[in-house]
Amino acid sequence: MGKAAMCIQMLQILNTGRVYKISELAEMLETNPRNIVEYKKELEECGYYIDTIPGRYGGYKLDQSEILPAFKFTLNEIDVIDEATNYLLTRNDFMLKDKFHGVMTKIYSSISKENFINELTVINRYPLAMPEEELNKRFEIIRTAIINKRVLKLKYVSQKNIEREHLYHPYDLFMYNNAWFVIGWCETWNDVIYFKLNRITEISQTSKIFRVYKFYNKRDYIDDFGFKKNGEWHHIEFEAYDTYASLVKERIYGKNQEIIPIDEKKTLVKVDMQNKENILVFILGFNKHIKVLEPQWLIDELKDFKEYLSNSY
Repeated sequence: MGKAAMCIQMLQILNTGRVYKISELAEMLETNPRNIVEYKKELEECGYYIDTIPGRYGGYKLDQSEILPAFKFTLNEIDVIDEATNYLLTRNDFMLKDKFHGVMTKIYSSISKENFINELTVINRYPLAMPEEELNKRFEIIRTAIINKRVLKLKYVSQKNIEREHLYHPYDLFMYNNAWFVIGWCETWNDVIYFKLNRITEISQTSKIFRVYKFYNKRDYIDDFGFKKNGEWHHIEFEAYDTYASLVKERIYGKNQEIIPIDEKKTLVKVDMQNKENILVFILGFNKHIKVLEPQWLIDELKDFKEYLSNSY
């Protein structure tokens, strides 16, 4: 890689806003630390001022009042940008939508007009009843508290529809099933608890500072399949019929999933799923286009539900 390319790559790294040690930049660029000093001089001759921060935690930091020159995009890169923009702007769980739109406006300003995307029609199925502005407000309060390590005072409505006040140490924000959650230490329960943002009725940041417990590891509570501490796992086997024989192949429903096509109108699904109540709701969503093979408790629950409907209507 030539000297000019290395300078540009170093400029892109520094544009993240972080302070980088010379040794750190040299490792990232796979070059000698002496070259980093030369690249700094080259960039400053081009009008990019790089601060030298003294001390143990010092290093190089870009003066971000300067603006990076516009980059040219290939047609394939424009397609990627379009797809990503369309996807994120249609999601009601993307909390930085307004800021993202502003960023993308700058990017699109460097692309020729004939490559602009058309107006997008957005249809959200089952959007949250809560106004997006209110959800954004809660998200920003929590995000700020995480950064500043400030204890939150909040009121939360549980699944049993009981509102309770909590003092809460927020650790991480994350999205699950198109909804935003915060996970952290709850002083009320004396444990790590997650709260769903749209169930918070009141929230404010206190002046009290917290420290993240050393034992905390987000992966101990959340994985790619949901909440680890959200009920026992159960092995489920069912057959899906008619149109669902095809539709059931499109998603991952839990761990150790097996999708076994029987014929064009029948598909066997084997999967481990969590939380009995959630499993029952999931199965009922297939209506009559499904037959549960196991476990027995689920078959019994479905029979009880069928009897309840017969007696109620």
